[in-house]
Amino acid sequence: MDVTGLSLCTRYSYPPNSLSLCGPDKQEDLKWYSSNLQADRGTVEILTLFSTLYPYLRLIAEENKISDPFDKRVVEAYWIGNQLLKNIPLIRFARHLSDKLLLRKKMKIAELEKIMAKLVAGGLPYHAFHVTNIYKRTGHLNTPHTVETMDACIINWGKIDMIRNNLVEVTTQSLQIINKKLGFGKSIKRNLMLQGEKDILKSQLKTGNFISYHWGYVCDKLTSLQLHNLMKYTSLALKLANSDIAL
Repeated sequence: MDVTGLSLCTRYSYPPNSLSLCGPDKQEDLKWYSSNLQADRGTVEILTLFSTLYPYLRLIAEENKISDPFDKRVVEAYWIGNQLLKNIPLIRFARHLSDKLLLRKKMKIAELEKIMAKLVAGGLPYHAFHVTNIYKRTGHLNTPHTVETMDACIINWGKIDMIRNNLVEVTTQSLQIINKKLGFGKSIKRNLMLQGEKDILKSQLKTGNFISYHWGYVCDKLTSLQLHNLMKYTSLALKLANSDIAL
């Protein structure tokens, strides 16, 4: 059991869970694990109940011959992207979407065929691709994404300007429709929440650091490589999304 990977996964999973969008009704438990950077068997039990997240982690782990789906490398691959994604065969990803996530039952054939075409064009199994290219949400809400929900759901990044109590002010960018394309607009300021009043991550943050965030919550302090990967794989996801974006 990779405690570091589990802890990282809770940081990204708690924000939508706190809003009852994904995962089991274990908000207080997950909040404790996340804000204290702790993990144990209870963490595993909670995270395996995320109906979209866990199958993705298993797919990435299995195709990279990694026994633990919560290995930190696997967790990073799904949430922000890394080199593990290149080792997943197209046919396995296609079956994952069609059969594991049951998209063949949730979508019309024409919609599913468009998604499969994006796999051929370079689509990879990570969070940003799923959010921006699979318009129907696959958590608790089987409804289409809007630009606003995609902006909240995508893993975004920002540079810390100020830390004040439980808020972190960052310079970042929002997802928008610009010239009929999905992309990031000009730099803006946002106030993000730490994951609880006693979030241990707060002591590791300072002005000038880059962080990732999800549904308005700070998730992790990013290294230069992690930031590069997040920007790179998000750009790929947006490029594929714009190949047939419906306005």
